Amino acid sequence: MPRVSLRLAIASLLTVSSLALVPQTPAYFPVADLRPGMVGIGRTVFAGTTIEEFQVHILGVISNVTGPRRDLILAKLEGGPLATTGVIQGMSGSPVYIDGRLVGAVSYALGSFPKEPIAGITPIGEMVSALDGGGPRGGAGDLALTWPASPAAVFDALARLARRTIAPLGGLSELRVQGASSLAEIAPSLRPIGAAMVFSGFDPNIDRDLRRSFETASSPQSPPATPALPTSPLRPGDPIGMALVQGDLEMGATGTVTHIAGSRVYAFGHPFLSLGPTSLAMTRARVYAVIPSLDSSLKIAVLGPVIGTMNQDRGTGVAGNLGDGPKELTMNVTLGSDRGPDKRLQFRVLHDQTLTPLFAYVGLLNAIAGFERQSGALTLTTSGTISFGANGTVTIDDIFSGDGAVNAAASSTTAAIGLAATNDFRPALAERVDLTVRTSEQTQTTTIERVWLDTTRPKTGATHTLQILVRDYRGGTETVSMPVTMPAQPGPLTLLVSDAPTLASLEERELRPGRATSWPDLLTRLNASRRNNRVYVRLIASSAGTVVGGATLPGLPASARSILDDDKSVTTAPVLKSVVGSWEQRLSRVVRGSRELNLIVVAR
Repeated sequence: MPRVSLRLAIASLLTVSSLALVPQTPAYFPVADLRPGMVGIGRTVFAGTTIEEFQVHILGVISNVTGPRRDLILAKLEGGPLATTGVIQGMSGSPVYIDGRLVGAVSYALGSFPKEPIAGITPIGEMVSALDGGGPRGGAGDLALTWPASPAAVFDALARLARRTIAPLGGLSELRVQGASSLAEIAPSLRPIGAAMVFSGFDPNIDRDLRRSFETASSPQSPPATPALPTSPLRPGDPIGMALVQGDLEMGATGTVTHIAGSRVYAFGHPFLSLGPTSLAMTRARVYAVIPSLDSSLKIAVLGPVIGTMNQDRGTGVAGNLGDGPKELTMNVTLGSDRGPDKRLQFRVLHDQTLTPLFAYVGLLNAIAGFERQSGALTLTTSGTISFGANGTVTIDDIFSGDGAVNAAASSTTAAIGLAATNDFRPALAERVDLTVRTSEQTQTTTIERVWLDTTRPKTGATHTLQILVRDYRGGTETVSMPVTMPAQPGPLTLLVSDAPTLASLEERELRPGRATSWPDLLTRLNASRRNNRVYVRLIASSAGTVVGGATLPGLPASARSILDDDKSVTTAPVLKSVVGSWEQRLSRVVRGSRELNLIVVAR
């Protein structure tokens, strides 16, 4: 080897060796190196798409403040509009740098009416550690509802969801303070800044209920998205959104990007809804302006195009990956009436075992309420399908009439989504809803007036004609004929002819139809759910029966019941009455009322 080349090789080796001995500058600024009086730079968007800088004066560090070994950095913010606005809803996640190294995310603020913009900063190391990884999430028991659900129950569940993340820290113990000891007095007043909620396309009454549930400021609805949304690569300090509902109506939240590592995005610095593993659309966002408030200033922002999926929502922030958006429930709603052409709405709802039914209900309620009156004579006819993909389909076919028609239609239609989401057999989130709602500003009901058979001596195994006299809301009458077949055993029976609520109540009290034992069984039951536009006929025997799994077996011998009771793999329950025949007839109006016939079936 030539002497010059040998010298170059030796020099290169020495250079590499010396570099290996130099400590590498960490990507993040260590919390342990922070000292009161240090000054850093924060970045956020106050309006439009321009990232602006503000000063961050470190006051100290409080340890064990949001949990064991969890630090919160206290700082005073300065610059831009902060002197008059204080810490702003929507700036949560704004990155803070010292000497060019990332410290963390602006995430907490003092309670109402602070005199200075004092903020809590979540260390970036804790954000990354908590937000990387995770697995599937089960349903939230405190949000479980009985479906069909009332508007009050749904909005109360949303309020419970929101209260998880808006409460002040309070009740803290074992605080360790680095800095002025008086900082410990500040900690109980700190609360997450809160993401800036986005509501667009909502009926005023529903918008009010949503804001009350989420305890958001009383600001105007967000303006529609515009072409001015940024198209440049996402940067720390940019606004970012998480969508609960998208499309012709939108609901979500906006905050600020803290850090980007490859395709991984970290934001907020505090939880959104504290969901843990989740699947929400990550979107670009645009900030229109800041609304100052002595109580809580906030950014007015809109959601933009989907740029990825948020898959973690935990105590130290939210995180997700750039790329494809998540799987969602697509809802296509056609609203038709005799007052004009059909209106077609489409929106998408997040996929989540607990939240999909809630926001599907809110979206559908809003779609109907936005075009129909809420009181007075009104009839809604619903038809369509709910698709669970490869898991099957539920058919929608019902009528609702009266003052509560809008609420009842939304609740009944989304009941299948809620029941399927919480089933015990397999994951089954609805993938698509195609619904047509026809409205009439009239009451369309019919009442069961009288019933009779074509014979006074029904015979075992024979088919007889049942006649049902119904009277409509205007007084007109009609006779509906139905064939009914008698059982093979003679004896006394009760022939019940009823509307859906009467039959459902009787089943709950006395007939106990049992619970689904498999997903196919549940799907069958959802398709056979009680509907308002049906006349239901049941032949009921007073003899005891047994519910085995999901089926009722009338008149089981005592020996057979004993064997089933001893079999722990089979769920059994006694019933005092048994259904020995069932039929139904669809009408074009809401059916109300019930009648009974007492029969004695004789042998042929």
